[in-house]
Amino acid sequence: MRKRPYLFIVMVFAFNVCMLSQSKKYEVVRDSVIDIRDNHVYKMIKIGSKFWTVENLKWEGEGSFVYEDLPKNLKKHGRLYSYDASRNACPAGTHLPSKQEWDSLEKAIDPRENGDAGSKLLKRTNPGFAATLAGYKNGKGKYAGIDNTGCYWGSDNAVSFIGNYGAVNFFISDKIDKKDAKNYYSIRCVKN
Repeated sequence: MRKRPYLFIVMVFAFNVCMLSQSKKYEVVRDSVIDIRDNHVYKMIKIGSKFWTVENLKWEGEGSFVYEDLPKNLKKHGRLYSYDASRNACPAGTHLPSKQEWDSLEKAIDPRENGDAGSKLLKRTNPGFAATLAGYKNGKGKYAGIDNTGCYWGSDNAVSFIGNYGAVNFFISDKIDKKDAKNYYSIRCVKN
C-alpha cells in the first residue's frame, strides 16, 4: 500500500513535465508588417524559423476577388488572387512562400508527421497560423469550396487544405500545374 502515493507523485510529475514541454512546443513570437498600399497591418507569428502572416491577404489589386463579392467573406477570408496577380501581391518586406518554406512550416507544426498539420494550422491558438477554408474561384469564374477547402499560392507551388469529416488534410504540391494557374487562391506571406 505504501507504493501508491509514490506512484501517484511520479505520475503527477511526469504529467507536469509533459504539459510543460507541450506549452513550450511553440514559442509565440509576434511581429507585424504594414502594407503601405492600403495601410492594412498584418499580424505575423514566428513558426519554425519564419514569420508568417496570420490572416489572408486583403489588398485589392488587379486580378483579385472577394468570394461571391460578399463583405463578410473579405473580413473572414481575405481576397482570392489569380496566379499572375499573386506574383507581386505580398506587401513590401514579405514574399510568397516557396515550397521549401511550406515544407518547413509543416515540419514545425507536425514534426512527427502524424498528418495533423492541417488541423493545427486552422487553429487560432498555438501556433496561431489560423488558416481559413476560403474556397477558390476557378478559371471559369465559378466560386467553390468555401468552409471546406482553402487553397494558397506559393512562389513555386500551391497548397491546399481540405476539410472532411472533422479532419483537415494539408497538401503541398511540388509545382504549379496548368490547372492551378487558371484558378484564384488565397495568399499568406512570409517575412523576408
